[in-house]
Amino acid sequence: MKKGEKLSFIITGIFLVFAIVSAVLKFDMGVTLLKSYWEYVKFILAIMPGVFLLIGLFKVWVKDETVIKHMGEKSGFKGFLLAIVLAFTCIGGLFAALPIAKQLYDKGSKLSVILTYLGASCICRVPMTLWEASMLGVDFTILRYVVSIPLIIVSSILLEKVIKTVKIKEIQK
Repeated sequence: MKKGEKLSFIITGIFLVFAIVSAVLKFDMGVTLLKSYWEYVKFILAIMPGVFLLIGLFKVWVKDETVIKHMGEKSGFKGFLLAIVLAFTCIGGLFAALPIAKQLYDKGSKLSVILTYLGASCICRVPMTLWEASMLGVDFTILRYVVSIPLIIVSSILLEKVIKTVKIKEIQK
């Protein structure tokens, strides 16, 4: 077991001991903490089997050549657009988006397209968009997309250039 994994287990163990002792002593914060933790675990257990199934299907059904053609180095703006459309379908937040991003990486997608997908999956999910439009108005939602999506694309391109520059410098050393 690696050092980081041991630390994670220790921290999780300390958290659970604190939460259980707090619940036994009827310390309100501990009881609330344990309830929140349990709700989160139930949510994860409910959503992750579907996420893993979709990731498996994506890995098997979508050919590497297709991803390279549409989201690879020579994809242009179309790759960013497809990443944003894919992000709209993301349900479950980043813990669902990260495995899909890994599959995109393994299949040859351009790094800036993957970063765009990750950024867009945080702000462009359908359930969140519907809630936002109903609570804050359609005008606000449209304005947020008009501002956010170009910023995500630009920052993804810049991050890709920075990462490539750092990799080149590491190789030269």
